[in-house]
Amino acid sequence: MSRLALDRVTRPRLPLITAAAVAASLLLVSFAAGAPRKGTARASARPADVERLNSAVAAFDHGRVDEARTLLASVNVERLPRERLDDADYLKASLAARGTAYDQGLDAYLTGYPRGAHRREATLALAKLRYVQGDYAKAENLLTLFSPGVEKDAAGREALVLRGLAQLARGDAPGALQFLASAEGDLKGTAQEEAYYFATSQAALRAGRPNLAVDALRVILDRHAQGDYAPQALYAMGVCLEALGRQSDAATVFRQVAQRFPGSYEATRVRDRGIRSREGASSSLPIGGGFAIQVGAFSRRELAESLAKDLRQAGVGDVSVKQGSEPSPVYRVRAGSFASRDEARALGERLRRERGFSYTIVPR
Repeated sequence: MSRLALDRVTRPRLPLITAAAVAASLLLVSFAAGAPRKGTARASARPADVERLNSAVAAFDHGRVDEARTLLASVNVERLPRERLDDADYLKASLAARGTAYDQGLDAYLTGYPRGAHRREATLALAKLRYVQGDYAKAENLLTLFSPGVEKDAAGREALVLRGLAQLARGDAPGALQFLASAEGDLKGTAQEEAYYFATSQAALRAGRPNLAVDALRVILDRHAQGDYAPQALYAMGVCLEALGRQSDAATVFRQVAQRFPGSYEATRVRDRGIRSREGASSSLPIGGGFAIQVGAFSRRELAESLAKDLRQAGVGDVSVKQGSEPSPVYRVRAGSFASRDEARALGERLRRERGFSYTIVPR
């Protein structure tokens, strides 16, 4: 499964009903006491408690969890302004020990503050717990709060990826693929892009669409060659090529996994397949074959996409549009995936004869 930043959660081992029920009721009472209610008398706000709360929030945001717990424990919530109770109770839930207390703390926060300022973050955190616990339907239901086309922050984008993964884990690969495709505009070019395209590749592969999976994996391997998902993406590329009947190319890619990421789990999986790196082989072998042909280069993406569409309709495989790194972008249309220059040249010559295209042979 993908390397989304999911917190590890210890499954509860408390006796049934009694301990869990008492803990839950205490948390709910605690959060309800902190939630603003009309007619409740409160002590006058004290700046020192507000300052300690601010310091606790800052410490938590910078990963200093123990410091945040100490600071929060020193805050008298009765001395906080009503508008800061939401912050205090959300921080309290976030700082709860991982496991049952954390689970119940997030649930209690969402119950006490159904329209709270931290509702989105708490919902995402609770959905992660449900996902890790294997309750994919519950995780997906929680994540309906987040919708494609409107998510502009990191929490929203991460939630979209997790929502697609939950749908996939629930067994609905076609639905997950459709949902993830609808979220591409929210995630392309963001910090969550790598996780998004890997999730898309897995949904496409399980939905029986290996060509779409290859397209998603190429984004990762082109833009995030040393990213967190690189070993997984490279191994998945080999699996996709196998599904497409390209056994030789798949073996080449599996060797790259062992060469580039020898200490990874994926390299172990390659060795389990009986595939070994060739002595003295290059560690920078191209993905899916050695060569392709380039049949056009444009300054406007729409022109490149139009040509790519024409090639696909003509039955040409592995067509892609590559954006260059020039200050003024150049969009290059490439086709084919071949182990030798002669094979690439054969496709180029066919397109020249049949369509009048000029071409150049390029490394894949």
